[in-house]
Amino acid sequence: MRKKFIESSDNNIDKIFEEIFDKNKDLNNLMLLREILDKLSDGVYITDGKGLTIFVNKAYERISGTSRNLFIGKKMEQVIEEGLINTSGTLKVIENLEEVTINQILNNKNQVVITSTPIFSKNSEISIVVTTVRDVTEINELKDKLDESEQNILMLKYLIDQESKVIYNSHIMKMILNKAKKVANYDVSVLITGETGVGKDVIAKYIYEIGSRKDGPFVEINCSAIPANLIESELFGYESGAFTGALKKGKKGIFEIANNGTVFLDEIGELPLELQAKLLKVIQNKKIRKIGADKDIPIDVRIISATNRDLEKMVSEKSFRQDLYYRINVIPIHIPPLRERREDIIPLALHFLRENNKINKTKKYFSDKVLRIFYKNNWYGNVRELKNIVERVVILSRDNCIEEWDLPEDMVNCNKIVQRKNIFESGSNLDEMLDSYEKKIIKEVIDYTNSQKEASKILGITESKLCRRIKKLKI
Repeated sequence: MRKKFIESSDNNIDKIFEEIFDKNKDLNNLMLLREILDKLSDGVYITDGKGLTIFVNKAYERISGTSRNLFIGKKMEQVIEEGLINTSGTLKVIENLEEVTINQILNNKNQVVITSTPIFSKNSEISIVVTTVRDVTEINELKDKLDESEQNILMLKYLIDQESKVIYNSHIMKMILNKAKKVANYDVSVLITGETGVGKDVIAKYIYEIGSRKDGPFVEINCSAIPANLIESELFGYESGAFTGALKKGKKGIFEIANNGTVFLDEIGELPLELQAKLLKVIQNKKIRKIGADKDIPIDVRIISATNRDLEKMVSEKSFRQDLYYRINVIPIHIPPLRERREDIIPLALHFLRENNKINKTKKYFSDKVLRIFYKNNWYGNVRELKNIVERVVILSRDNCIEEWDLPEDMVNCNKIVQRKNIFESGSNLDEMLDSYEKKIIKEVIDYTNSQKEASKILGITESKLCRRIKKLKI
């Protein structure tokens, strides 16, 4: 039965085509035209002047996910009633007698951009309406495919500070690094503040690596990771037999080990009050006394401290010494959370991706959808969370292209809510959104190359076409 229906539909198409086109043309030429239309990658939908469907090409079947037999022989009003499309460009053409371009949603929920064009007979009546159909989903997917080489090019743009190898693209991080450069060669105490995971240790090492003490040792201690009864011995060391369980040879503390270098006191807000007094004395006198010793040892160290706590509040609550706070806070550096410097998210993600590709000997790359999700995510765990997520998806992703389904479900769902809200509130139609996206891509490539000729090569279009797009998009 189905076969007979297909044959009947095909015969019907041939007959209608024969009537519409020049009667002198033979059927072989008509079949050749039909074959050509079936070879096109864009969808083609043809009706007569009354809106009766007479031809649908194979590309339209693919885009709509629906057999053309469900369209052929039906008027456009019936096609809409059956839910195969939500609106008709053909009916608008018949009503207004002019070409129309609109957005359309098909029955498989695909969004398409269609252009319906009338063909007039000699007596100025519409004889045919030809509609071309472009799948916006496919366009977006093509734009989404940032392959490995493209992302490496993008990565080069973000490697702004080659000397420090600090990955950033935000203005605020540029200011922070400039401040760090200014203080690097001075032996003043620096207090780095910010949420957990923002990269306080990175800035501390940056100051050390470019400073006057770069040839000396860099010793780090996390004040929150060592039990209170052991932290004094870790900081100042002890003599042989100073306490039960002490090493016979005694032990050097980090201040002695870091002599002529830098001590990084991470999470200094966790330091017990009684040790805060001893630390203050070390800073003032530049001497330490080991546990069990009867004399001081001179030391020459630079102190960089970091904390995620509000030390000023702790001072007012008398849980942190005010005099110590002023001693360690000569130069304050505050690092904002990643969600407040979103320009750094993509370069950091690409950097961690490249590191993991090198370690795991893989060639993974992000789809643009994933990069957009990364950009919109709030990253309450900051850089540390981003690094962990990248490491996870590189290992667990099924293909070289890391897609949104490779990400944690809660991250994707949260992003969809934000995206939906942004779309509804933007007031932009599809054409405006596509133009905005195209403008962003072209601008980034031009900024990177500083040459329209080179930019056109990367974008895969002619220089003249690029110039037209620049003029149209007002770049």
